[in-house]
Amino acid sequence: KKSVEYAKRKDRSYLKGRTFTEFNAYMEENPHAHVVEMDTVYNDIINGPFIQTFKFLKYDLLICFYHESKTSEDMLKGIILLEEILGVEVFAKEVEVILTDRGSEFVSATEAETREDGSRRTRVYYCDSMASWQKGSLENVHLLLREICPKETDLYRLGLTSQKKANLISSHINSYPKKKLDGKSSFQLIEFYDPQMADALYSSGMTPIQPDDVILKPYLLKEDS
Repeated sequence: KKSVEYAKRKDRSYLKGRTFTEFNAYMEENPHAHVVEMDTVYNDIINGPFIQTFKFLKYDLLICFYHESKTSEDMLKGIILLEEILGVEVFAKEVEVILTDRGSEFVSATEAETREDGSRRTRVYYCDSMASWQKGSLENVHLLLREICPKETDLYRLGLTSQKKANLISSHINSYPKKKLDGKSSFQLIEFYDPQMADALYSSGMTPIQPDDVILKPYLLKEDS
């Protein structure tokens, strides 16, 4: 008899205790917990570049990290870098929960949640399969990101070649006045609610832009090329 070949079963152990149902349960018990939604934006899955995005729901704030590959190690480094930028105290307050999708680049939940010394860094939860709408706030701000980085374009040729350019994207999107923020920008909101976090972001290379100077077009990435 011919042996029957089975596809290798995917390891889904990282989902244990981290499903969307468990996310909702945690939020019911901790309704004031600060949630950050995380994703990856790219046009060429083989060659990149890749933008790791973090959306701070309280402030409608978007942070972009540049990567040349899309591995779980890259995404973990992004989370650790975010903590280094904000500092442990601010990170613990502002990134209590991370909600992301089930992409293979986000499977390092245990390493993201726990520091090397065993202390808790954050909590990671996952949307249901094929349910990106469960992190719809991030999907919505990606529409602004796509004004600068249109689909079906070579992002390298557009000028997305470094973290400096990713900071430029973050700076302009977070300086954009929004109706739902009563005409304020995300930067203005965070300067009011958490000046320490605002200072940390500005020290890392992001810069507030005057409203009339905000650019949400591809040619933004040609600046300072």
